Amino acid sequence: MSKASVTRPERVLFVHAHPDDETLSSGGTIATLLELGAEVTVLTATRGERGEMLTERLAPLAGDAQRVAAHRETEIDAALAALGGPAHLWLGGRGARPTDLPERRYVDSGMQWGPDGRATAADDAPVDSLTAADLGEVVDDVRAAIRSTGADAVVSYADDGGYGHPDHVRVHHAARYAARAEEVAFSMIVAPDFGDADVTVDVLPVRAKVRAAVEQYRSQVTVDPVDPADPTALSWVMPHGVREHAPAVEAFRHDADPQPPAPQTYAEMSGQGKVAAVAVALVLGLVTGGLGTVTHQQTVGAAAFPIGMVITTLLVIGLTVGIRLLYRSRAMVAAIGIGILVATQVLVSVGGQGSPLVLANAAGYVWTFAPAVIAALVLAWPDLSGLRSRTAPGRE
Repeated sequence: MSKASVTRPERVLFVHAHPDDETLSSGGTIATLLELGAEVTVLTATRGERGEMLTERLAPLAGDAQRVAAHRETEIDAALAALGGPAHLWLGGRGARPTDLPERRYVDSGMQWGPDGRATAADDAPVDSLTAADLGEVVDDVRAAIRSTGADAVVSYADDGGYGHPDHVRVHHAARYAARAEEVAFSMIVAPDFGDADVTVDVLPVRAKVRAAVEQYRSQVTVDPVDPADPTALSWVMPHGVREHAPAVEAFRHDADPQPPAPQTYAEMSGQGKVAAVAVALVLGLVTGGLGTVTHQQTVGAAAFPIGMVITTLLVIGLTVGIRLLYRSRAMVAAIGIGILVATQVLVSVGGQGSPLVLANAAGYVWTFAPAVIAALVLAWPDLSGLRSRTAPGRE
């Protein structure tokens, strides 16, 4: 529920990942709100350091993060002026950082196109990138922006970030958690044809402003000329060659959940949450190692079927694979493997050289080596969590 007083305009905070996102996905709404007298602030998480440089004049900047960042700063300044002049903040900078912390920059995490045509995480995200940062720190910075602007509402991406870009997804979670913590409304940008949109904004009356803003991003898109037959039409060509058309309406869905969703992956946890998760995984490994060491020699039936060896091996597989798929965490899998090995070695040491717990037989050899091999295999497989297939490809 908005806290806006009848004595002042509504204050809306738009949270975006890179320069140009604010214009391409919500520029019409920003311009409309400004015309209606609302106080609008755009919060940008990164400077798009890893974005393309499309024109021949700008091509030499590509790959030079500092020069790309400086150029894209000029682009967003010009674009926001064209939209009507909303206030602007950089995530981690003044107005978007707790006052007891030094300011910092979040760097563009980069992306790559997955086989399904959607964006996925890059293999070489910088250590100071947005996705490498602790989610709790990012949330605190967005909360600081909400407080400094007095925002009554926060607007950002849907949970898939629009097309899967890892920075967009991170911004969604951070903005949503921050809005809930500050008890302000949160709305998600959705496709105009989205069946459950709560609000649609007719953006044709401000089309000229949006066109002027999009045209400022010459490093990122190529805007098609005005069509004399339809002056309100607006389209541009993306870096990967796809032509996109600006919709006649921009649509939003309100966050109606009573509480924000709990972090679903290890990367989304706070620093303390990650420590706790690894500790719990270590305990699970210790318990599994203890049970496996005690029971792996058990057999049943006249044929002495090695039921203990089978169950303990399946338990290790289920636990490590399940944790990797559920939390997408190598650290937690490693903690489980360490716990199993430590528990096994401790129990064997207590029993001494004549310990009956791990015998020199097939079951003993399997229990000695299988957990380490299983954990290593689970740790080694690539992270496929970025593969999604909900919407058409986009860009950064």
